[in-house]
Amino acid sequence: MQQYISNYQLLNEIPPGDYHFTGNSAGNKAVIKYVFSGNEGMRTVLDIGFGVGDLGRIVKTDPATKHWQVDGIDGFHDTCCNLDLFEKRYYRNIWHGLAQELSPEQLKAYDVQCLFDVIEHLDAPGATALLCKLLESLGPDSRLVLSTPLWFWPQAQFNPGDLEEHLIAIPSSSLLRLQPHMFTVSSRCMVGTFVFSRRSLANLEHFKPTADRNFSLAAGIADLMAMGQKADDVLYFLQDPH
Repeated sequence: MQQYISNYQLLNEIPPGDYHFTGNSAGNKAVIKYVFSGNEGMRTVLDIGFGVGDLGRIVKTDPATKHWQVDGIDGFHDTCCNLDLFEKRYYRNIWHGLAQELSPEQLKAYDVQCLFDVIEHLDAPGATALLCKLLESLGPDSRLVLSTPLWFWPQAQFNPGDLEEHLIAIPSSSLLRLQPHMFTVSSRCMVGTFVFSRRSLANLEHFKPTADRNFSLAAGIADLMAMGQKADDVLYFLQDPH
């Protein structure tokens, strides 16, 4: 794991190159503004797989959250060479690496950990292990925001080792049974965004990602409806956000 930005300062010069800046989630990043009952205090946010930096932009350009600090980590090297993004000072610290490389002590430093459209790029054991690690690192008042397609959204890699391929799908029932505090599902693409706390560890046996590429959009919708829910873009509060 290599650090590129420390306290908004570039640690080493990035040489000119043909860089490709990609990676943006269909998850509802605006949910982060509702995670806590009030946004006046300082909050620290970890953006895992920050891509083009859309989450940092949302946080730092909103008057209600612009005082928050956002750090990012991404496994794609080119993403960590985005000088234009750095100059906007959306991210305090940036690392090139994987969330699995972060220590429990590092993770515990954050009030909010964000995993927007990342977990589907792991295999089932890897996804389960990462979710467990993140949940275990949460304090009593910190939260994990996770988004993912609720069906097997086919996506292949563009180049070898670029981490773009989708390896699993996570049914909505699997995530709802973890008892999120709030959630929303996109009506356009059936991507769900969920907010969890450490208490979800007690229900981790319900987390059942599938590698079945036949788990279609229709199957994902049916699974959501069987839970008495629907894809309607509404943010549902299942528990008090305090």
